[in-house]
Amino acid sequence: MRKYYLDNLRWLMIVVLFPYHVLLIYSSIGSYYFHAANSAIANAFILSFAPWFMQLLFTIAGIAAYHSLKKRAAAEYLKERVSKLLLPALTGVILVIPVSTYYGSLYNGNTGGFPGFWLDMFSHPLHYLGIGLLVGPLWFLLYLFIVSLAAFPLIMKYEKGKWRIPIEKISMPLLLSLIIPLAIGSFFLDLYPEKSLVQFFLLFMFGYFLLSDDGIQQKLEDKRWPLFILFLALTAIYLAITVPGFGTTRSAPGTSTFSLSALPSMFGIKIYENSLLWLGVLSVMGMGKHYLEFKNRMTIYMSAASFAIYIFHISWVNLFAYYIIAWMPDMMVLQVILTLALSFIFTLATFEAVKRIKGIRFLFGIK
Repeated sequence: MRKYYLDNLRWLMIVVLFPYHVLLIYSSIGSYYFHAANSAIANAFILSFAPWFMQLLFTIAGIAAYHSLKKRAAAEYLKERVSKLLLPALTGVILVIPVSTYYGSLYNGNTGGFPGFWLDMFSHPLHYLGIGLLVGPLWFLLYLFIVSLAAFPLIMKYEKGKWRIPIEKISMPLLLSLIIPLAIGSFFLDLYPEKSLVQFFLLFMFGYFLLSDDGIQQKLEDKRWPLFILFLALTAIYLAITVPGFGTTRSAPGTSTFSLSALPSMFGIKIYENSLLWLGVLSVMGMGKHYLEFKNRMTIYMSAASFAIYIFHISWVNLFAYYIIAWMPDMMVLQVILTLALSFIFTLATFEAVKRIKGIRFLFGIK
């Protein structure tokens, strides 16, 4: 039986990327293609979602893999990973990401044309890869592809009965204790800045082996409010500590130079961050199961469009932000509203156009 609430959570989290990436332009957190202001509101929004919303997508992907392998052969599943993840990511890197990166370069003083910029990106790929611009937000598809392949041998052994997890013994305290392996895993394999491949692998595996179980999903629904209230409380504390201290320094929270003496405090920070992560995942899943288990024409459409929206949105966000900021300087609220509205409309229009072109549709993984 299809879990419509998981489909709805997936496309809702992808839609969150519109305000998330627009507000990054006005944030002092991390780095983005360009930077227009330092807004405490933008910081608060980003820090409210950053610890958990992409992580939720990896968990849902693990659950989806569980159901996919119930009705697909192993070879078909692997072929689908290539067509839905790897091929669209590579196509996006070639055709979509250079557009978003180009408008960022214009904002930062580049005066050259797009063809020359595009050629430079692929003439010096290691430079752009090293500063995270060659892949951009498509790290998600590449990470998910790698994680899916890495998890596959373990999944196959499990399905062949080589070992079993006593799901019926998984209590809520035991489920919450998974914060610890997530915290440990977050120290390793940051192939993309501040994004641990080990942590995302664990989330995928937790989704496949644990949260795919109907009984555990029911526990999350039953405990949705205690989990959500605890999550909100920890988030409020996190915001109170982090947001006022950013000023004009554009750096991610929790980053520091490693030393052995700093390890205990670093681990404490990781425990807190991963508590936000895991409580966010569990509580939002519980809320989703209770309130989002439905379908209609709009939800079906958005579910079908979600991965294409993920790929296309960043170029439209950056294009409109570049022109709108220049057109109406010092009018942040109007800049944000117009950039959000126009980028969303044009992203959907791009999806509608691409899905009607058979060869291009295939390259972007659109059915």
